[in-house]
Formats: sequence, structure tokens, C-alpha cells
Amino acid sequence: MKLLHPDYPLEMIFEENYVQRLVIESPKILAEFVLDFKNQMAKKEGRWILSQDGKVLNISDVCEFIIDIFDVEINQRKSIGILYDALEKEINESELFIKWREILASIESVLNSAIDNMDYDICYQEMDIKQLFKSIDIQFKKDSDNYVENLLQYMELMSEIRKIKIFILLNASSFLTLEELKYLYEQSFYKKYNLLLIDSQDMKIFSEVEQKIIIDKDACVIDINKK
Repeated sequence: MKLLHPDYPLEMIFEENYVQRLVIESPKILAEFVLDFKNQMAKKEGRWILSQDGKVLNISDVCEFIIDIFDVEINQRKSIGILYDALEKEINESELFIKWREILASIESVLNSAIDNMDYDICYQEMDIKQLFKSIDIQFKKDSDNYVENLLQYMELMSEIRKIKIFILLNASSFLTLEELKYLYEQSFYKKYNLLLIDSQDMKIFSEVEQKIIIDKDACVIDINKK
């Protein structure tokens, strides 16, 4: 996959076992880039162009933009919706469907008996299985209170559930230690995630596995990978 911006001569090609790093020293350009990513993640217009094999991709379909690495929520609405769809399919397309119908019949029998003892006209709709999931608050379980492990769990779920291919992290290098960043890189390589780290200042981290582009305060683009 290739990420381009038509206003700047930069090209980021995502390759296995490499991390893309974009250092933007100009606050104005950084804000511009962040707003574009946010808009495109919300399926609005933006300037970034992501393509694969000559085909333009919808950024919101394959990318996840993480602005705050300490505030990632694995139980966001879209992910829960996909989880409920998968659970419903598992029940409806297996022997569990018969058990579900038996349980539903038992619930309706209890309700009908209670209604018969009331002095009111009462009706109800058959219970929807997703309503049951919601009422008992089925959700993904958080594995750890450690923010790096939480981040990795979030990335794994987004990759598996929503088929996310690229994770864009804003200023993560400013908050993670070298050991934590190395671990993040290693896990991303192992799980075959594509990483783009956007930073507001240049830091030498692990240059042997990084492809870095710098946009300085004068809006000059410096591609470190091109000698």
C-alpha cells in the first residue's frame, strides 16, 4: 500500500517489517494533516490518497487513527456491532439455534403465565437475540491495565474484527520508552500490522527498521530514505 499527499512531495510505501515515520515540525502543517486524517476516518473529504496495486482505497475502511494511545476503547460501537453479528451467526448456523429456540419458548411461557394473571391487555414482541446481547452487556474483555498491552490488544481486535491494515499513531514516540517502542515494533511485525508514526519532533529511534520523512518548519520535505 502507498500513502500520498498531493500538496507535498512525499510517498510512504508500507512494507513488511518496516515502520513509516512522518515528522512534521510545523504546527500548522501537523494540524492540517491531523484534521485531514480525522475527516477521512469519518468518511468526509480529505487530501490523503491511499492506494494498493493502482486502486484507490477508502482510508476509513483500512486505517485506524489513534490520537491518544492512552485512551483506546476496544468496545467501540462499530466493533461491538460486528461482534454481535458474529455471535448471532454462530448461534443461528449451528446446533445452538435449537437451544436458543428452546430458551426463548421457556421465556415466553413464563411471560404468558404472568400476563394471564394480570388485569390488563398486554402484548410483547419476540425477543431479538441482539437485544439479549445488549441487555447482558456482552463485550470484549480487557486483558491488562498496562497501556502498551491495551494498545496492542486494541490493534489486534481492530485487525481481526474490522480488518484494519494500517495503524496511524500521533506523537506516540513522545510518550513511550525505547523499550516500549521496540516491543510495539516487534509485535506489529509479528502480527503483520502496518505502522505510521506521526511525530511533531524528530527523534532517532530504530532507524534500521524505519522509513522516515521530515517536513521541517519551512515546509521542506526531507526524505531520509533517499540518499
